[in-house]
Amino acid sequence: MPIHTQDYRHWEGTLKPRHYTRWWIIAKAELKLLAQRKIVRLIVAIPPLIYIFVHAILIYIINQVPDATLPFDVNAEFFQKFLFRLTPTAMLIALIAIFGGSGLIATDLKNNVLSLYLSKPLSWIDYLIGKFAVIGILLGSLTVVPGLLLFLEQALLADVSFFKENYWLPFSIIAYSALLILSASLLMLLFSSLTSNPRYATIGFCAVWFGSPVIQQLLKMITRTSKTAVVSLWANYDILGSVLFDSSHSHAVHWVWSLLTVLALIVLCLFVLHRRIRAVEIIK
Repeated sequence: MPIHTQDYRHWEGTLKPRHYTRWWIIAKAELKLLAQRKIVRLIVAIPPLIYIFVHAILIYIINQVPDATLPFDVNAEFFQKFLFRLTPTAMLIALIAIFGGSGLIATDLKNNVLSLYLSKPLSWIDYLIGKFAVIGILLGSLTVVPGLLLFLEQALLADVSFFKENYWLPFSIIAYSALLILSASLLMLLFSSLTSNPRYATIGFCAVWFGSPVIQQLLKMITRTSKTAVVSLWANYDILGSVLFDSSHSHAVHWVWSLLTVLALIVLCLFVLHRRIRAVEIIK
């Protein structure tokens, strides 16, 4: 029978997406996989929800219960501390980064899936953005989204003077959240790309995330100066947050040095990720 007389099924596929949305295919697939793991859902969702809910209740009490006496007020520093309070928020960010991102690249390296990704019409940039978007979306649900919602709650419950005096706060919330998300996500992806075992990626991330404040405290005790704050990621976040939210800090370091330190970390992460992903792309 001639081939032109044979019957063929009608093609039911879809056209490939535009080149600037290809990364979303990777991000969506990874988010679905994370959502299927019960332990990830519990750790990544419940603690942040409790943290956000507590702050929402505090804002309500301050505005609706006149007799309530709390040791703080809802001001710019309140939102700065909500986004990055040294111990609680740092722990939440670490939990989300570890359970949501430690295996993003490490698992692909372990199963030799990275070369399969890059054999498709995907560039290393599409792959990196897709992986970054997974952690970025999760961290954004802890920082920028609830931060803006809490500001909206305060603006609605308080008088008009609050909004007139703090109309710039949403921009600071967005900028500060972007800084936290970008640096923490890339740091996690950096260690995930250096090994095929997610546990080793977790150890590397924790060593930098929790180890840098410890090293800073040791250096501070030895040198008896707070200029060593530039060594600590947490201290740099605190310094930059004080600039964005017009608050004070206890470190003898100019904010420019903190900004350069965080930017240097981001550039280093991008450089290593580029080399690691491009190496697989070249070999294939």
